[in-house]
This record gives sequence, C-alpha cells and structure tokens, in this order.
Amino acid sequence: MKYNDILNNSSLDNVKQDLINKKLEDNKKYLEKKKSQVSDLKKDILNDSKLYTDKLLQLEKRLQKKINNTYNFFLEKHFLSILPIVDSIDSSLNLLNSSDQYTSNEVYISLKEIQKKIFCIFTQYKILVIDLTNIPFNPDLHQAISIDFSGKYKNNYISCVIQKGYSMNNRLLRPALVSVSQIK
Repeated sequence: MKYNDILNNSSLDNVKQDLINKKLEDNKKYLEKKKSQVSDLKKDILNDSKLYTDKLLQLEKRLQKKINNTYNFFLEKHFLSILPIVDSIDSSLNLLNSSDQYTSNEVYISLKEIQKKIFCIFTQYKILVIDLTNIPFNPDLHQAISIDFSGKYKNNYISCVIQKGYSMNNRLLRPALVSVSQIK
C-alpha cells in the first residue's frame, strides 16, 4: 500500500469514526430524552395514582359516614318508639315509690329490673338521659313548659324535669320537658 492510500484509508477511518461518534452522541441524546420522558411519565402516573388514592379514600369516608348515618337514623326511629314505654315505667315506679308500702312489692322490683335492662341497652347504644336539675336552661336540650317563681334556683335554671329527654350520639332524640326558674 501506498502512503496516500494509507492516508486516505486513515482519513476515511477518521471520517467513519467521526460519523460513528456523532451517531453515538445523537443516540445518547435521544436516549436521555426518552429517559427524561419516561421519568416524567412515571411522575405523572405516580401523581395520578396518589390523586385517585385520595379520591378513593374520600369516597370511602363519605360512604362510611352515610352508612353510619343510616344506621343511627334506623336506631333513632326505633328508640323513639320505645321512649313512651320507658316513660310509663318511670311514672309507674314514681307512683309506687311515693307510697312506701309498695317498694318491696314484686311489681316494683320487676319494673326496676326492666328499667335497668333498658338503661343498659341505652348505654350500649350511647343514649344519654337528659334529666338534671339546677343547671342552666339550654334550648338545644330542653323545652320549657312552665315557669317556677319559687326563688329556690338561679334565674333561668332548670327547677324540675317533667319528662326526661334523650340524646343519641350527640343528636337529640327528644328534648326534656322542664320547668324553668324565674326571679320576679
């Protein structure tokens, strides 16, 4: 081979090498660009996944709240139908209690046991009795049906509970019917 051929061959190799290097560089840039796109797509998918996970959690909470409300309203309806029976038991016990001779009576004892069982059920379902006296009148819990001018209690305090009130899960089932004190 001649020197020119070697030079031509060498320069051809250099040109080929340059072309290969350029092509390799272009491919590296293309690969980096595609890697960046894949990374961006992964981030988008992750963000979408978090968004949908959050939406599903919100939906689950909302559905659970609706289920709880439905359950509580179902219970509320049935407990409201039981309250007149509870009132009858209470008034019977008060009547029997006012005459001392009947406090050892079997009827009195049986009514007392029924009352205890009912209040155990009330406790189980978080039903609270509203029957305190000498506390400030609260229109959210009480319904005033009479005024007491005796002066035994502070102004606008409950002097007497005429009919017990009940609440379930911080929701009023029935307000307590009360007498409210007033100072002349």
